[in-house]
Amino acid sequence: MIARLVALALVTALAPACFLFQPSTAAPTTAPDGTAPEGAAAPSSSGEPAERTIGGGAPETASAPASAPTPAGPVSVTLRNTCKQNVKVFFGDKPKFGSGRYSSMSSNSSTSATFQPGDMFWIVDEGENGISSVTVAEGMREIEIVDGCTGMRTR
Repeated sequence: MIARLVALALVTALAPACFLFQPSTAAPTTAPDGTAPEGAAAPSSSGEPAERTIGGGAPETASAPASAPTPAGPVSVTLRNTCKQNVKVFFGDKPKFGSGRYSSMSSNSSTSATFQPGDMFWIVDEGENGISSVTVAEGMREIEIVDGCTGMRTR
């Protein structure tokens, strides 16, 4: 009877441990020829596995934190109308069909505007159709509406 109780106690004590130990089902980190299989990185010179990506996600082991590209900051641009007429303008992707805002510039005037790189600036007609556009880039300092009121020059 005592032997049965001891055996039962051992089985009860060891049973949870059997479930905790599970053999690795991960793909090997090197192929038989010593190269890394697809989706895995070769071991480092120290013998430790290098980073590998699982299912397109984050690396399994992290090395130094990767720095994300810093988003470009705002671009302050001088808008100058050297045309002899008032000009209707649009700030946004698509005049008439997209979101943005309309404004106008008096003849021979200038103002300052803040954009993000990639923002668009348009000259539009009275029907709010785009005539000419400029895509703002980093380092751009000035957008000039030139004589004739249908074109622009950037600096």
